Amino acid sequence: MPIIQRLIGLGVDLSTKKALKKALDIIGLSPENIDRLYIELKNEIHRENFGKVAPKYKLVFLPQCLRKSRKCKAKLGEEGYDCIACSKDCRAAEIKRLGESAGYRVFIVPGGSMVSKIVAKYRPKAVVGIACMKELVMALDELRVPTHAVELLKDGCVETDVDMEKVRAALAI
Repeated sequence: MPIIQRLIGLGVDLSTKKALKKALDIIGLSPENIDRLYIELKNEIHRENFGKVAPKYKLVFLPQCLRKSRKCKAKLGEEGYDCIACSKDCRAAEIKRLGESAGYRVFIVPGGSMVSKIVAKYRPKAVVGIACMKELVMALDELRVPTHAVELLKDGCVETDVDMEKVRAALAI
């Protein structure tokens, strides 16, 4: 992303999707998928500060659609689904286990409004978000802490999937 790095170096505001779109219009670039570029940009902008935060001060948010919904026995509560790791092939259970073993607080949530409530309650210093592109863009605009976003490989709100290497990399920052 040399162009983005040059823009940042020049002090161009790229803090919101609207600002990014305006900057790209000015330099004559119109990427087909500005949302994906925005997510990558935010990850890069926050990387250093995100890495300085200890895992115990970070929250990880997973979408409920990563659960094996037909097998899942988790109950929905005030802080999302209470995962009991009932299925060996469940991505949500796998990520929850990885995150918690690294010291993170992990939440499996049905949507963005619950994320806002949990963030207000726990006041994290950084957040890892795993979700579809639409949800990630909304969260990146709303959250006021360093973030790292991982987009789902498969969309659709039911039994989606995510690149586990990207998840592991996000948890290792």
